[in-house]
Amino acid sequence: MDEQIRERFRHRLLRRRRELVAARQAAERGVVESREGRTAPEYEESAQADHVEFTLREFSDARRRELLLVDAALARLDAGIFGSCVECGRPIELERLEAVPYALR
Repeated sequence: MDEQIRERFRHRLLRRRRELVAARQAAERGVVESREGRTAPEYEESAQADHVEFTLREFSDARRRELLLVDAALARLDAGIFGSCVECGRPIELERLEAVPYALR
């Protein structure tokens, strides 16, 4: 993989990282706002607020996992092993990396 292609992936990964961090911060704000908005709620309103909080946490957990994968891909770029399977070391198809730039295999 040549330097130009690696830099293109670096830019994509860094952009995705910024998006994920922003989404995580927004989700965390949503949880805080959901909690702060509870003032002697009725049972149904409390259940809805709990559901919103659960949904935001699930969203945040999925994004956190993706963020870890993006960070690992950036580390592989820095180490010069980006684009290689983490198990066998063979090259990952460029089409696969285009679809999922943080692919491990």
